[in-house]
Amino acid sequence: MPMQRTEVPSLKSAWIKTKEYQLLAILEEEYGFKHVTSRSLIHLMNEFAEESYGWHRNDMQIIHHAVDMREPPGRAFGEMPLRPVFLTISDPEDAMAFDKGGLQGMRQHKLIRLAREAYDQGGLLTQHDLALLLTTSSRTIQRDIKELRCAGIRLPTRGAIHEYGHIPSIRTVCVDCYLCNEEVDNTAEECGVSTDMVRKYLRQFSDTVVLYARSYRANEIIEVTGIPEKVVGEFLILYECHKNQKSLRLKELFTHCTPGIIQRPAPFAPR
Repeated sequence: MPMQRTEVPSLKSAWIKTKEYQLLAILEEEYGFKHVTSRSLIHLMNEFAEESYGWHRNDMQIIHHAVDMREPPGRAFGEMPLRPVFLTISDPEDAMAFDKGGLQGMRQHKLIRLAREAYDQGGLLTQHDLALLLTTSSRTIQRDIKELRCAGIRLPTRGAIHEYGHIPSIRTVCVDCYLCNEEVDNTAEECGVSTDMVRKYLRQFSDTVVLYARSYRANEIIEVTGIPEKVVGEFLILYECHKNQKSLRLKELFTHCTPGIIQRPAPFAPR
C-alpha cells in the first residue's frame, strides 16, 4: 500500500533515534539552551570533530564501495577498482521531500544526495548501485535520472560522467553560487541542500584557501582538512577565478566566515 502523507512524522522519527538528536535534547532539557543555540553548538562540535579527528561515519551513514572515478570505461565490473565512500541513507530533509513530492520526490531527493556524496569522495555509483540503495528497480532509477535531467539536474553517476565529462561537486557549486552574489538561503534551495551545509561548504572553502595562501601544497591541504582531493582542486580553481575577477563576495567571505583550522592571512596574496 502506498505511503500516506500522514506518515511524514514517522519518517522524522527515524532522525529522533540518532545520537545527534539525543544530544540536542540534552542541551535543551538539561542545560536550558534554546533550540537554535543547541543546533549551533552541535554544528560547531561536528566541525571540531571533523577537523581534529578526521571524518567519521554518522549514525545514518553506511560504507558503500563505489567504482573509482579514475577508472576508464570498458572493463568488466568485477575487475574495476572500488573506493569506499560514506553515504547518508536517511536525513531529516527526506521527510520534507516526501511531504512536497510524495514517494517519488523523496526517492529523487535521496538519489541526488547519494550520487553527489559518492562523487565528492572520488567514487561513482552505477544505476544498479542506486537501485539497490533505494530498494527499487533499475528501470525506476533510469526514469528518475531522465526526469531530473529534464529539470536541469545532471547526476554524477558512472554512466553520466563518461557521457558529460567532469561535473563539479555540490560543494563547489554551492560556493560558486555564493561567490556570484547568491544569498545562503537561495543557494541552499537552488542546490537542494540545507543552509547549514552551505555554511559548512563555505567554511571548508575558506580553510582550503587559507592554507593555500600560506603556501601549503595540495596534498598537505587534503591531509589537514580531510576534504576530498577532487573538491580541493575545484576550490583552488574557483578561488583563482573569483580572485582574478576581484569578487567582492570573496572579500566578504573572509571577513565574516573565520576559518576553523587556522587564522586567515591578511591580506590574501597570491603565491
